[in-house]
Amino acid sequence: MAIPIFGKVVMLAITLGVIAGLTAVIILVVNDSAEKDDVSTTTSTTEPPRDPDTLYDVGVGIADMTGPCVQINFMGYADIGQSGRGIHTRQFSRAFIFVQGDTRIVLVTADVLAIGIGVRREVVNKLQEIYGDMYTLRNVILTATHTHSGPGGHLVDFILDVSILGFSKETLDAYVEGITRSIIRAHENIVPARLFYGSASVLNAQLNRSPFSYNQNPEEERNRYDTNTDTDLSVVRIEKADGSLHGVMSWFGVHTTSMNMSNHLVSSDNLGYAAMKLEETLNPGSQIGKPSIVAGFFAASQGDVSPNTRGARCEFSGDSCDNQFELCAQWELCFSVGPGDDMFESTRIIGTWVYEGALGVLNSPGEELRGELAVVHQFVEMPSETVAKYNPVSRTFNTSNPVSGCVPGLGYSFASGTIDGANLLNITQGTLNNNPLLDEISGVIAKPTVEDIECHAPKPILLATGRANFPFPWHSSVVSVSLIWLAGLAIAGVPGEPTTMAGRRIKDVVSSILEEKNLEPRVVVSSLCNEYIHYITTFEEYQVQRYEAASVIYGPNTLDIFLNRFREFTNVALEGGNIPAGPTPIDYRNSTISLVPSVILDVAPMGRNFGDVLEEPQSARPGDTVKATFIAANPRNNLRQESTHATVERLELGRWLVVATDADWSTKFTWQQESILGTSTATFEWTIPADTPILQVPYRIVYYGTARGAQGEFSKL
Repeated sequence: MAIPIFGKVVMLAITLGVIAGLTAVIILVVNDSAEKDDVSTTTSTTEPPRDPDTLYDVGVGIADMTGPCVQINFMGYADIGQSGRGIHTRQFSRAFIFVQGDTRIVLVTADVLAIGIGVRREVVNKLQEIYGDMYTLRNVILTATHTHSGPGGHLVDFILDVSILGFSKETLDAYVEGITRSIIRAHENIVPARLFYGSASVLNAQLNRSPFSYNQNPEEERNRYDTNTDTDLSVVRIEKADGSLHGVMSWFGVHTTSMNMSNHLVSSDNLGYAAMKLEETLNPGSQIGKPSIVAGFFAASQGDVSPNTRGARCEFSGDSCDNQFELCAQWELCFSVGPGDDMFESTRIIGTWVYEGALGVLNSPGEELRGELAVVHQFVEMPSETVAKYNPVSRTFNTSNPVSGCVPGLGYSFASGTIDGANLLNITQGTLNNNPLLDEISGVIAKPTVEDIECHAPKPILLATGRANFPFPWHSSVVSVSLIWLAGLAIAGVPGEPTTMAGRRIKDVVSSILEEKNLEPRVVVSSLCNEYIHYITTFEEYQVQRYEAASVIYGPNTLDIFLNRFREFTNVALEGGNIPAGPTPIDYRNSTISLVPSVILDVAPMGRNFGDVLEEPQSARPGDTVKATFIAANPRNNLRQESTHATVERLELGRWLVVATDADWSTKFTWQQESILGTSTATFEWTIPADTPILQVPYRIVYYGTARGAQGEFSKL
């Protein structure tokens, strides 16, 4: 997450619209066909008697979690001007439930930048209203794909919500409803199942955006690996008792920043595209977001990993840059670009490579997972932690060299942002010295203590967030740490963004314990898990203070604390035992401040009605883009989760059949406020797929929405 000074946090705005009518008829005059992916899938209408070799009960579920798509700032690039204007692809929550005896584990991947304790608490509360204490904060593990193109304001963490103009209840409620719904669907879809594991290497889909930092790690450690990014893609295939496919989980390390900071449309970005593409392949004919076979993509070690593989260039000169040693001219932005001609094409390309990697693993036999299930969770108070120092060369813990965590604080280079998002101030990365003027300005918020300064060294503290308490603490000192033992696969849940080498050390520590117990060293790192604590780097990377290191809020020994915890958690997961629950974070949801403006009123222009067509599409061929524009209402009035703001429909045997919604990659829904009086328009675009069937058959575009009246009442139009 690229957050320059004073907390740039993005938010998505997702809204629902005004039911109107069809726009115009589109006549397709070409019938091109496209090759389908060669994948064999089977379905079963009745479950056979339980196979004694089927050790687990597994449920899968998916739900629309799209938040307000307009007028709310996106979270990720922390650009206050990047507010939502519509939808390119919807946000989805994909849930997986694993049951063995009394052990029950929920694992969710959600198309959002990060999950906060506020969202997680609400999800668990809603589940407990239905299922009692079956689901708790201990066994409900929520992760984020880290898309930077979604509404924010839901984290109930002041420093993270401030660039969204504070807390957005609309966003939080939308995410809670969608995530909860996906878990309920998974619960209702539990069947006997078997688990299979496989992996592959995905090349050319990543770039290490901080190689200078990576190269600070010990040479002996670096020589163990061929690349400075983790190219491994890990897949768990979930099969029903009859051998048919039930669900898929994949882990890969790449930032979901193919969509850049100029984007204003809600998007699930490259990992979301990979998930949609795989679900489309496995569920031929199903609508986007409504598959029976669910494919979840989880973010692995992606802290220093960019999808923008052409690297960073200066905005006008085209010279290479890194905001540290290679700088652009004054007021010339430095930012990286992906492999495509634009951000949409780059998203598709990176997503396709990840999808193809997962599909290849899925079609291979894999190794069956037949171990026990376990989940270990603890709330850890980071500044109070003192642990043994880890030696990455000898791969040992030195108990005679204890190290500790720090009270939260952000460094100067945090304000520089990353090359994945243009740094509007061109602040240099790698800053190791304080600026007295900036210290005075930031000191108005809170001043670091002498102990804070010594603890965080060599990081110069720009924002002493652990000492700032208005209107409530800017950063929590308590974090959530979890480890899932999935029948022979260890899933290390990290509540932030680990860099490549930080993730490799986590995998190394957990693998060593598995090998000691004669178990296969299968380990994945699941980042953005349960909470958002910015970044986790190695101690060596921390010393040079590029953006990632300056964003390590608990100081240089943060990774060592996690390594000690994961070593302990792995032993407990395998051997049994109790881990104290730890101090539960304080609930500050009633202390939030919000400057997010409300929707006041929707009005149709004089002489017009809601739903009137202002621009009609023309006859077109596959490959063309057609669009229609309507008199609209604010989509925030109705988010239309599990529905759509507009459809493309085809006339078949006297009936109009939906062929695309605002969730499809081929469509774009854009909303525009026309005046402060409450008038607005909505435009729906459709790029006609090459395999669109039926010659000389009429198509139409239909817009749906909900208008807010003067008394606050809602009307479907």
